[in-house]
Amino acid sequence: MTDKYKKNNIAQLIYDTAISVIEDCTSKIFSNILDSHIIQFQSYSNILNETDTQQLKAAIEHLSSNYKRQQISQLHIANIDFILGREDYANNQIEQALNKFKNSLLIWEKSTKILPGEVVTQQINERLEKIGAILFHIGLCHEHQGNLNISVEQKNNYWQQAQNNFKQSLDLFAQIDRQELVAKFIIQQGEVLKKLEAWSDLYKLAQRALELHLTYGTEEQIAQDYGFLAEAAMHESKWDHASQLAELAVAIQNQSMANPLEIAQYQNSYFSILSESQSNLEEWQATVNQLEKARRQTSPHHDLHSYISILKALKKLYFDQDQYGKSAIIKEEQLRVEHQYGLKAFIGINPLQTQQKSDNSRTIPREIKVSGRLEDVNNLVARIKSQDHKLIVIHGVSGVGKSSLINSGLIPTLLAENSEDNQAISPILLRVYTDWMRNSDSATWNLEYVLETLRKNHQKNNLKVLILDQFEELFTVCPKPAQRLPLYQFLYECLSLNFVKVVLSIQTNYLHYLLECDRLTNLETVINYEILSKEILYYISNFEPNHSQEIIKNLIEPAQLNWEPNLISQVVKDLSSADNTVSPMELQVVGTELQEEAITTVEAYQKLGDNPIQKLTINFIDGAIKDCGFLNGRTAISVLYLLTNEHGTRPLKTHAELASELLMEANKLDLVLDVLVARGLVLLLPDLPEDSYQLAHNYLIPLVREQKQEGEKSISEFEFERDIM
Repeated sequence: MTDKYKKNNIAQLIYDTAISVIEDCTSKIFSNILDSHIIQFQSYSNILNETDTQQLKAAIEHLSSNYKRQQISQLHIANIDFILGREDYANNQIEQALNKFKNSLLIWEKSTKILPGEVVTQQINERLEKIGAILFHIGLCHEHQGNLNISVEQKNNYWQQAQNNFKQSLDLFAQIDRQELVAKFIIQQGEVLKKLEAWSDLYKLAQRALELHLTYGTEEQIAQDYGFLAEAAMHESKWDHASQLAELAVAIQNQSMANPLEIAQYQNSYFSILSESQSNLEEWQATVNQLEKARRQTSPHHDLHSYISILKALKKLYFDQDQYGKSAIIKEEQLRVEHQYGLKAFIGINPLQTQQKSDNSRTIPREIKVSGRLEDVNNLVARIKSQDHKLIVIHGVSGVGKSSLINSGLIPTLLAENSEDNQAISPILLRVYTDWMRNSDSATWNLEYVLETLRKNHQKNNLKVLILDQFEELFTVCPKPAQRLPLYQFLYECLSLNFVKVVLSIQTNYLHYLLECDRLTNLETVINYEILSKEILYYISNFEPNHSQEIIKNLIEPAQLNWEPNLISQVVKDLSSADNTVSPMELQVVGTELQEEAITTVEAYQKLGDNPIQKLTINFIDGAIKDCGFLNGRTAISVLYLLTNEHGTRPLKTHAELASELLMEANKLDLVLDVLVARGLVLLLPDLPEDSYQLAHNYLIPLVREQKQEGEKSISEFEFERDIM
């Protein structure tokens, strides 16, 4: 054996030994980094024992002195750069550390490319873990650079880079299902978001962190999560919410630490949030009180601009304080007032309302006038005044506008008739169809009380018109004929009185139920016609396409929306694509969203996608869901879904039933229901015999069910809801 050969063998042995030391030490360092129970950053000299530390230094020194980088395996170079980079970082040599980390990352990424269809092995997962760890270290470097004494713009650039690195790292750990590592490293991303003052993003991240730390974390980490939530809430002016969260952070921190100095150190920031939030909460309440007083003292008729400004301010203040129900009520009042005074062309899903005139009197809505419905109103009034018609059944599909026709057309016209001739007409609107289940009580209407009152108050020139709107609800509330019989008998007795007439409003597909009423009470003997005859029925149809274009033009003119003629044509074409008619309700919903999103051109309309009408209707429901607040989005869509069924009907659900099906506390459900009722998507039906809830319109059923079945797209931006209070 030659001397050269021996030297080569010895050199190879030393090389192999050095590589082995580096691999072993790298493995121990990564094990420390990826240990979910070890939170603090440690240099390699603190991770390794003294012997390992000395051997590692010697191994790296040997390779650096005797070999060029090209002569060493790339993966070994990646390990060496990572180890040296951590030491540079520990010694505050950030630029050197960053260069080494980036080089290490590049090598690991090149060696860990996963081909399509390739099975992910344990070895690949281990490499992905290392990539995640290195990305996190790069983020640490960028965060440190942002902490230097540089311009605000430079700081934000570095912190944004750190935020991107941390996010990539967390996404990678989540991808390989290492949620405990996401829990370990997520706090650092929260710290950077604080520095960026990205309060909304911080709130979302803290929710995710809290969910993780309740499973994988410590009390200290949970306290930090609540601290993040509190600080984000405070900077979004949610003072009460911030105060409660800060109190919770303090309480948990007290439990998690035994050392008084440690407790004081962490509590200082929470107490700061607590103090500021409570102080601002007092200011907030004082502001709200002043605005509510101004609202009571301001008349929209005399000072419309000021009144709307007050409503806008109140709406934001209530929403910022998580008082979503009050905020939604204010929002609907603002829309109602703006619509009444012609500032808004469309009113959405709610029934139309009478309009305000300059002399403070009220008149029939312009929608009824420009749509041709005024002719229907006059025809119905003529029938009511005629001796030949005791019963009138108004029917049409869901969303055709029957309730609007009655409330804002027929009833105001009947009341106006009182001043035009000697005969007084008293319309009496009845909406709830199971009050006869209750005991007789003069404080509330029930069948016996109403009938007795009608008999006692008989006057020759006073015609009573009982109007039962949305009569189809009777068949949902009372599914058995025996339950419906008392109301049938009540109608028979009323129609037997000379001075009483009855108007029913019902969906066309429920008309056959009236045959049951006729059969059980022999109603034909008092109305003089077959119950489904043309003398009884009055049909309300959808709009024709050409007519719809004229309606839109007349509606948008007072509000000065300035829609392109081509936009009007395209919207009507899309709305009438199914059966060549336009649903008045769908026209209102789509018009409302176009109005809210300030879309006035065909070009902007087409940017909504392949199905703009569907997109706009989804956006409309999204608006109500978002009004329920960030944390309650999933609850809102679930409530809407539970108020539908596979048969395409709108079941009634009590508060207790909804809470049970959602497996949630009643007070959290209250908040969502208050908003959905205020926004008109859900009806509150009191005393049936207990309060019940129902989806407002059949029109909403396919929209709600489609959204739910497609993965709850309408709330995809919301994080998983968690009770953080």
